[in-house]
Amino acid sequence: MQYNEAKIENGRIVITHSQKVNQSELTSDCWLIQIKGLEACKTCEVKGTKECGGKNIIKKLKNM
Repeated sequence: MQYNEAKIENGRIVITHSQKVNQSELTSDCWLIQIKGLEACKTCEVKGTKECGGKNIIKKLKNM
């Protein structure tokens, strides 16, 4: 799977980061955390809510 981050610049989409991810290695935990690390939580709209899919992986990463 190709993971891309982009921004709009002068009306065009500009890829700012691109990364290949082996989807078979991802668990059901939050995919963004698995791809970007805890940095993904900084702008997450569901952080701290019951909809957060990263509660378990956050605990694991913080205990490493």
